[in-house]
Amino acid sequence: MRKILIILCSFIIFYCNAQIKKINFLIMIDEKPSLIVSNLQIESQSMKTINANYNVGTIDISEDYYSTLISDESPSLNLTFEAILPNRAISSKYLVNIPKLFFNQKYIIINIFNKNSKTFKKRYSKKDQINKEYYVVIETPSSMKFD
Repeated sequence: MRKILIILCSFIIFYCNAQIKKINFLIMIDEKPSLIVSNLQIESQSMKTINANYNVGTIDISEDYYSTLISDESPSLNLTFEAILPNRAISSKYLVNIPKLFFNQKYIIINIFNKNSKTFKKRYSKKDQINKEYYVVIETPSSMKFD
């Protein structure tokens, strides 16, 4: 009886873990890894909002939601989240537009540079096309996007 219970529990644990898709995804703010990210949501114009969990280096979403992301008709996805800034006790909201094909890459690195920082204000103020308080550089193994 005990063996059956152990086998059943092992099967349930394996089944639950097999349904989570881990995407190698790193969020860097002002050249430092963002350790605390909350309210992470992925959405597009043609699909409902998907809530995801962020652990430093990965985004965890269910296999069903991942399939929905990949099969979505939109060429890009919007990622919204709140992050605590490295040297401050306040959180900031961010909106990042990511091409959908980046989600098929081995990893995605989102570099966010806040323009209120003296270092990054000089570096990125001339490249500002959209009046955001931050500048975004998205990196994958095969491409890079500036926003």
